[in-house]
Amino acid sequence: MKKIKSALALALTAAFALTLGADPVSSSENVYKKMANDFAKYSANKKVKNVALIGFSRKARTSREESEYFSEKLLACLVASGKMNLLERSQLNKVLEERMLAASGVTEEAPEGSQVRINPSDAIIVGTIFGTKLHLNIIAKMIDPLTGAVLHTVEGQMERQWDIMPDREGFEFDVPDLQDIAAMFGEEEMKPAYVDFRDAPASLNTETCNARRARLSAMQGAALDAKAKYWAAQMRAPGFSSSKLTRNPGGEIIDQDEKKKFYLLLNAYHKAAAAPQLNTGEMNTVIAMMEEEGRISDECGLH
Repeated sequence: MKKIKSALALALTAAFALTLGADPVSSSENVYKKMANDFAKYSANKKVKNVALIGFSRKARTSREESEYFSEKLLACLVASGKMNLLERSQLNKVLEERMLAASGVTEEAPEGSQVRINPSDAIIVGTIFGTKLHLNIIAKMIDPLTGAVLHTVEGQMERQWDIMPDREGFEFDVPDLQDIAAMFGEEEMKPAYVDFRDAPASLNTETCNARRARLSAMQGAALDAKAKYWAAQMRAPGFSSSKLTRNPGGEIIDQDEKKKFYLLLNAYHKAAAAPQLNTGEMNTVIAMMEEEGRISDECGLH
């Protein structure tokens, strides 16, 4: 057993070293600013003054909230660049009407012999966001709305916005073999840690679904930090497969405020330089809680 544990420790050490040596994905703020500056530079060179930003379409695992949040953040960074005028989306129909009039010759025309230049109100920014297990991959395009010609493209990658991700019906995840994982933390017997409810109301001692959910909610609140460490370690582990994940980690947390705290902790541990470590007590707590979550989900439903 000791030889197996030693080999496992060496393997984990090597994996963590590779993780630390890899280039991290740019922070979200840097991605917004970099993409906005790229568009601003192109607009300045091509004399594009007025631009309308259209909502980004979603592909793969991208949520509506993530798509809308990205659009608003990119819009704010474009405005902050000070190199173009951002039009309200409500003005887009007016912009297109002006472009059609300009193309028909009703409005001012370019001097004879000169090259047709980009009209100050003819550019829109659209794009698509592709969601993966851990990242959002963005492809943004500046387009001439009259001809459909792509004028400029910008690509970026950022981390998922866990704290704004909604719970989706049927988006469940499979819990790994927790006893095998627990064995890595010692040879002693792994006994579940239970919350003491001696002072709780008598109704909480019944086996009704509501009482069981109440007890589970208390367990979840007490184990937020340990659970965040567990999932951060799982997500950073070599060979972790997204095929095993069919629901957001934390989606089973009953209390909404506790769920937000969990996502903040998960984000912090996942971005930390060193992978989080769970002690035996924390692993016991996580095992007991996740097993109870599974039982209540099967017999009562979590929400």
